[in-house]
Amino acid sequence: MREDFPAPPNPEQQGANSYGTDDPERQAEIEAARTAAAEERRASREKLERYVSYGLNEEDAQGLIEHEQMLKDRRDALAAGKPEEGEAEKRIRPRIYVRSVIDYTEGHDIGDWIDASQDLDDIHADIKKILARSLHTHFTKEPAEEWAITSQEGFGEVVLSEYESLDIVCALGRGIHEHGMAFAAWAEINDDHDIYTLERFKDAYDGEFEDREAYAEHVFNGMNGEHELEALPEWMRDIVRPDYGHMVHEMETSGDVRFADHPDGVWVFNGRI
Repeated sequence: MREDFPAPPNPEQQGANSYGTDDPERQAEIEAARTAAAEERRASREKLERYVSYGLNEEDAQGLIEHEQMLKDRRDALAAGKPEEGEAEKRIRPRIYVRSVIDYTEGHDIGDWIDASQDLDDIHADIKKILARSLHTHFTKEPAEEWAITSQEGFGEVVLSEYESLDIVCALGRGIHEHGMAFAAWAEINDDHDIYTLERFKDAYDGEFEDREAYAEHVFNGMNGEHELEALPEWMRDIVRPDYGHMVHEMETSGDVRFADHPDGVWVFNGRI
């Protein structure tokens, strides 16, 4: 060692330790983590050696181990309900059943379920796969080009036509997957289902409430109504009370608010958007 550089300090002489803390409980936690990490590395090495013994090269074996770990992490995330990893899988995934029309008219059921929450290009690709299985094409060599939506799931009260635009199907599917059945309710009360209307959901949606009166109370408090009541003389507070039912009637009659009922309450939308 060069004499102009000091020797590294000796932790034992300085009274320090490899844990970086003198807290016994914290030291125990660190030691347990180290033991678990060492065991994980040992198991990984053993698995790598086993896969190599099966004939895989080391790179492919390592890739397989990483894939298995990814699947395990995904299962753990779903089981734990972690929103950052598992929540997306719990969301509603609307789907449509698409059939080849020419095959159906000839007595053959050539069709399949398609995830409507995926990208539009993927929906088109899935339909092409269905048509590629056509028995009509197999026997006549004529391409099967016409398809129809013959069933649906996960769209709430929205009813799709047999020849619904895939742009609309995709917008509905992705919207419901992202926002839940409130999006389906918004589409249902605007039954024209145009893209422009569907895109206004975020601006129009005002939340979910126990009932219409609960929303009226929310509006009243948002206008500082509760504070104004408290400012009144005590004898007057028993006389002046907000009529939430009447507020709901006025909001609906004026068109300022639109409500959509569901089993657990009501979704509220801005009627002016």
